Amino acid sequence: MIAFFDYCRTKSKRHPAYALAFHIPNERKASIARRMTLKRAGVRKGVPDICVPYPSSGYHGLFIEMKIKPNRPSPEQLELLEQLSAAGNFAMLCWSSKEAIEILDKYIAGLL
Repeated sequence: MIAFFDYCRTKSKRHPAYALAFHIPNERKASIARRMTLKRAGVRKGVPDICVPYPSSGYHGLFIEMKIKPNRPSPEQLELLEQLSAAGNFAMLCWSSKEAIEILDKYIAGLL
């Protein structure tokens, strides 16, 4: 994921969407009490790792869930990707920074 954001920083002056990309830090290990507090504060299972809040090709924004094999997406992650897509976003699962960069470039260029 670091490679993805390094790439975004290099492209940020060429297009504003690259500068808007951010990581959603949702992968916390916490006590039961802390998890309950986080849940009440809006932290949710399944939230994708990357958000690019920039409209393109009729989509409201881009969401990417990053996975590295042999890890698999959870049911909550797959469900939220579907919900985000149904709400007018482009949401996808990527298995590498290279794949995520290719999707981002296509998204920004209006090719998706």
